[in-house]
Amino acid sequence: MSGHYPPRSLASVLFLGLALVACGDDPAEPTGDPPALPPLASMQVETNMFNDAQTAAAPTAAAVGSNFLTAAVSVTVARAATIVVMAIPVATFGAAASNTPVFEDGAFHWRYSVQESGQTFQADLAGHGEGTQSLWEMRITASAANPPLDDFLWYSGRASLSREDGEWHVFSAQQPSSGTEILDIDWAHPSEDVWDLTFTNVNPAATTVGDRLEYEVDGDLRAVRYFDSSEGGEIEVEWNGVGRDGSIVAPNYNGGVRACWDGGFANVPCP
Repeated sequence: MSGHYPPRSLASVLFLGLALVACGDDPAEPTGDPPALPPLASMQVETNMFNDAQTAAAPTAAAVGSNFLTAAVSVTVARAATIVVMAIPVATFGAAASNTPVFEDGAFHWRYSVQESGQTFQADLAGHGEGTQSLWEMRITASAANPPLDDFLWYSGRASLSREDGEWHVFSAQQPSSGTEILDIDWAHPSEDVWDLTFTNVNPAATTVGDRLEYEVDGDLRAVRYFDSSEGGEIEVEWNGVGRDGSIVAPNYNGGVRACWDGGFANVPCP
């Protein structure tokens, strides 16, 4: 026996090569791990202190100063003009982290149900990597909603793979077939305890179109800056997330001069 194997035919070699190429390029197979979900904090503002403090202080309302109360009202108005539409989007996105995605049609899909405001929302969050970014779409089905939602694109967005910055685009659930964009969110998260979010009302049918809320976090410090496009004025509220003391600057309050409160929400001179 010579130890030499007979050569394969050219046809068999070509067939084997094509089969290997076809297997490697199967579009139904994932090309890597799922992209990391953008942070939930990229679409929400934490201002619960203002609501909680007013509720807790109700029996002793006299101890709560006008500076804090004016700031609380200002933050409530700012939220209503810009981010009130985010309650269900935040709830549906927040549930994705506890679910496992499947790969389908060129993207990873997180599919699950969320109970919110007495309704059931069927969520399909799709995400895939593209270069240095991840791209996202959230589609919602809710037959009991008014109007009913059927595979409705509620929001889309992108994020850097490092999860340091990105954007969201939110669409009108009141006109699900129109594709009307109502809110833009730009966010940056350069370090663990630093955040910078800007919410811009872009709803063409809203009286508050053009209004903008900026939310900043720097360690324990928080700030909300609200620009009212109809008035052309800006309100700035700053506070300490731990100590709860803070200040407000508003054109129509205290002559536009900075006004402060302490950790018990009483008026105090500004330092």
